Amino acid sequence: MSSFTSYVKSQLLFAGEIAAAATGLLITYSSQVGPGLLAGGQAASVYTITMPANYTVPINRRFVYLATTGATLGQQVQYDEAASAANTVVVRGTAFGGGAADVPFVFEIFTIEMLP
Repeated sequence: MSSFTSYVKSQLLFAGEIAAAATGLLITYSSQVGPGLLAGGQAASVYTITMPANYTVPINRRFVYLATTGATLGQQVQYDEAASAANTVVVRGTAFGGGAADVPFVFEIFTIEMLP
């Protein structure tokens, strides 16, 4: 009888903090860390975090952690997987009751690998 064990390995690739208000249509990063500089844009409370071309993470191989840092009660951020791509992470900001809102938040983007 043989035994087979598999586990999930994750590696933090990018992390950062986004201020609520954008400068023009560009995201204002309060801080960011990772193997390259992140870019991105914001329009109507939709934040697009763009990873460098040589450090993309396919949607089915990533985990995204989000947490709001604002002092306003009821602010939320949501990862929009359907609108994201291998080189982008799309996040939507909402206020209490579901209306769109500019929300400051922190994020972490992990790569995930299934190992035998």
